[in-house]
Amino acid sequence: MKSTLVLGVDVSKGYGDFVLLDTCKKVVEESFRLDDNKQGHDILKKQLLHWKKKHSVARLLLVTESTGGYEDNWLRVGKDKALGSFVESYRINAKIIFHEYEAQRRNSIDDGISALTIAEHVVKNLENFSSTNSFNETAYTSARSLVRHYTSLQQECTSHKNGLLKLIYQYLPSLEAVKPREWPSYWLEIFVRYGSRKSIQIAASKGFKQLKRVPKGKAKEIAEALANGIDVRHTPEMVVFAIRSKARQIKRLNEEIQEIKEMIIDQAPVDCDQVDLLKSIKGMGEITPVILLSFIEEVSRFKDAKHMASFFGVQPRVKRSGDGSYKTKMSKQGAGLVRRELYLLAFRTLTTEPYLRAIYAKARKKGMAHDAALGVVMHKLLRIIYGMLISNTRFNPGIDQLNQHQTGEEPKPQKQKKDASRRFQPASMVAPISFRQRRKRKKDYELQADGISESAESS
Repeated sequence: MKSTLVLGVDVSKGYGDFVLLDTCKKVVEESFRLDDNKQGHDILKKQLLHWKKKHSVARLLLVTESTGGYEDNWLRVGKDKALGSFVESYRINAKIIFHEYEAQRRNSIDDGISALTIAEHVVKNLENFSSTNSFNETAYTSARSLVRHYTSLQQECTSHKNGLLKLIYQYLPSLEAVKPREWPSYWLEIFVRYGSRKSIQIAASKGFKQLKRVPKGKAKEIAEALANGIDVRHTPEMVVFAIRSKARQIKRLNEEIQEIKEMIIDQAPVDCDQVDLLKSIKGMGEITPVILLSFIEEVSRFKDAKHMASFFGVQPRVKRSGDGSYKTKMSKQGAGLVRRELYLLAFRTLTTEPYLRAIYAKARKKGMAHDAALGVVMHKLLRIIYGMLISNTRFNPGIDQLNQHQTGEEPKPQKQKKDASRRFQPASMVAPISFRQRRKRKKDYELQADGISESAESS
């Protein structure tokens, strides 16, 4: 009889620890360690083939904890053509394994115990591991790597900009009033070449002749601002060095970010027609649709919009407590980079798309904070994107409204549903319940009484 085995792998930098279990959580192979090199990979392949023959394995799940990339080499071993198709490779979220430690009440944890914990979790949840969700490297994988690098450079650049702004505010506050909205090259070059109040003022009075593309009248504006401002008269030498250094870093990063942006747009393996579809949402920009499609891959792999929203962690998660109070927040599972792009897109659409701005305003009217209301817009955007890609249609607010009101009729009043959890005992006021729960039960009783009264009158 063919069997199923689970190989749990705890990955460390340079090596991995392995434990093999069967579906009854019985240890088939005790914990062992292999180095993350060619010899270690060859030994693992040899062992996998040995176990297949010895235990008549039809399916072997090689499962690692997600460690930010260190696990990829081991997952690739499971995809080696020499092994055939009986090995399936998976990575799982580190948070899940952390909660598994808590559930299993491990007193001490080492690498072997970690591998065992991973394997035991998979055995308990085998139905959640299907071959369609296994680790696969595609053309999108390399694109996502470059996208991650692109966003990390953006964050680094933003950090330098904030630092430079703080220095300018402290030592050259007059320049805050004349600062351009963006960060043009001439503005950065002013700080790279000069840096101090005196040097900038002298160069500005001469019209910044050594700089290119300075707008007409800008030099005079800067000179007047410094002459009449409250700036530190003699900028400290160390501050001048910091200003120049930050301006150089921002300039270099801007150039590199632009180069990478052009490469992502030109070479990412996404459908150009789908990119054009997503651009019909005003505020989408040039690179955002490419980034989103690089993570979505083939939209057909999601059975519906709800599934896609859940995959990227933008769907609401409700936590209810015993006394009836509840808290709703975004689940934030899946790729955080996608949520970052959706957040920025949602923010931009507040000024470009009236339909989405109305959704934001409605959420705010209900008492939601700014970020929570933007979360609602993010969720709506992802559902709209799913519909656009599935139906191959451009953005049209009317379609979304039509989907919400397909019949065009007023919704019929719903009868109060009975609480299935109370099928054995109805809620009673004679119990040591909280004030909140008492108020809720009293309201339910009043509704039930009103329903009985209306029924009696109609009869």
